[in-house]
Formats: sequence, structure tokens, C-alpha cells
Amino acid sequence: MTLAIVPLTTEHIPEAAALHDRWYARARRSLPYQSGRTTAPPTGEELLGKILAEPHVEAASARAATGGFGGYLAAVPVDLAEDERAVLDTHPRSALIPFGGHALRAGQETEALRGLYAVVAERLVAQRRLVHYVDLPADDAAALAWFRLGFGLEQVRGLMPVKARGRQPRGVDALTIRRAGPGDLPQIGRMAVESARHRQRSAVFLPQPEPALATLRTHYVRALADPRSAAWVAARRGEEVAMVVLTPATTGPVVPEASAELAESYVTPSARGEGVSRVLLATALAWAYDNDYRHITARWHAASLPAAGHWPAVGFKPVAHRLHRVLDPRIAAG
Repeated sequence: MTLAIVPLTTEHIPEAAALHDRWYARARRSLPYQSGRTTAPPTGEELLGKILAEPHVEAASARAATGGFGGYLAAVPVDLAEDERAVLDTHPRSALIPFGGHALRAGQETEALRGLYAVVAERLVAQRRLVHYVDLPADDAAALAWFRLGFGLEQVRGLMPVKARGRQPRGVDALTIRRAGPGDLPQIGRMAVESARHRQRSAVFLPQPEPALATLRTHYVRALADPRSAAWVAARRGEEVAMVVLTPATTGPVVPEASAELAESYVTPSARGEGVSRVLLATALAWAYDNDYRHITARWHAASLPAAGHWPAVGFKPVAHRLHRVLDPRIAAG
């Protein structure tokens, strides 16, 4: 079936949102911990309305010759300063197709997305935006059409329930854990930076600019004073070897209400493999339950050997994926 690619405007929101809600409802059925939500996830109309209100958004829709709606795609430009913390995970001049930024008619996914992306990507490349991201539920069927366009899995978001104290992990010899406060910002900042520096190495190979690392050193100053957040530092024989930071998570399409974000977690290389992370996580889970959090969410890079193995092993189940495509910079030079 031949599809015509035409502009997507606000007048198309009801039709596009209805397709989004049907399409994402199918994807969410395969995700863990979604059925018990007390409030419904954001609707397609809410998500798409916010996206189209962004400045300089690039959007298109697909229509069949019969007039049927085949899908839509909306990409938001991303521009980050070199000292912003977000640049540690995101290219400073890129584009993001966020949750709500695309939906495809069943049976036409590959054809519709190929046409939509060709139009939108051409505009992005003309702006010298050569790194493209897309957020979507952790559903292989939803990702398949993107994989066929050359996208790959970059990040995983996991979710795990917070339960009343059960069986606790075995202790670690000579390990002590204490709650961190505002006075611990230097230690938390130092270990957060060390964690970030590991992403420069194999097999993530993600640049970690020094100005952004400097921002990261003081990023958790508010969290350490916020009663809704908490952090802990683990020490062994007087040496601080690990930390974990929890902050309130943003509720969204795959993150339920009453969720905490595992914002930082780090164990020094010399203390890894001994169960330090599990003991810290158990401490954080106990606090989260006592403070009315019912889920914890975490994000990790799919290419990180320690993270990709560790977080699923301790109980996180994937609920969202971030895919990306990096274009050869020679195309912009030409």
C-alpha cells in the first residue's frame, strides 16, 4: 500500500492520539508492573499535545490513498550546553522522538516508519543533527521497525516493586552503611563522577566532558537535603567504597506513581563482586517502603557489561528502551 507523507499539525492530534493509545496499549500489555497502577498513564493526546507545542519540532504523518491514517512521527530538537549534566548521556546537538512521538498502524509499521523517518531525518540532518534517539516501551515488536532502519538499543529503563522487608542479603565483612546528608556532597559527587567516567570505557565509549562532570559533582546538593530523597555511603575499614542515591521518579507512560529513581549507584572496583551493591540496595528498598514508595526505577546503558548484567539480576525488569542511530559525520560535511 502506498502511503503519502504529509505534515502533522495540531488539528491531527485527535486522530493521531487515538492511534497512539491503541498501539501503545498493545505494547504495554507485555510490560511488568503496569496493571496495578492506580492512575492511568498519560494519554496520546496529552503527550502529543506537549510535543507539538515544543519549538522547532519536526513532525509528519502518513496517509493511505483511501485516506486512512497510517501513523505519525515527531522529533524534538535537543540542544545542550557543555556543562549540562544531561550531556553525559545525550549528544549535545541531537533529536529525540519521545514517548508519544510516534505511533504506527498495525500491519504497516515498517512501511509507514520508513517513509516518515525519511522525511523527518532529512530535515534533522539539514540542521546538523546526526544523532537520533527514540524512547519506546520495552517491547520487541515495537522496536522491530526501528531496528530495520538501522537503530540500535542504547539504554534500558528497569522497574522493580518495593516490598516490605523480606530476606536480606548476606552481610559483607567490615562493611558499615550510613545515611548521607548535605555534608556528604563531596563524597557523593566524587563517586558519581567516577561512575560517569566508566562510561568512557569499553563497551559504552560515551564522552564525559569535564564541564558536565564538574556540574555532576554538586548536582545532588538538593537531594541530600530533601526528605523525599535519600542517599547512603558504605565504608569498609575506614574507606568509603560505595554509595547509592534515591530521588522521586517522574511518573510517565511506563513509570507508575509512587516510584523512586535510583539516580546514582557506585561501588569502587576494588570492592566489587562482594555483595556491597546488594546490601546498599536492600537498605534503599527498606527506606523506600517506609516512605510510601512502591516501585524503584533505574536506567542503564545496554553496552555496559557490569550494569547490563547486574541490574536485571537484582530484580529490575525492563519497561522502556532508548534506541539511537548515529549518522556518519561526513554526510554533514558534504
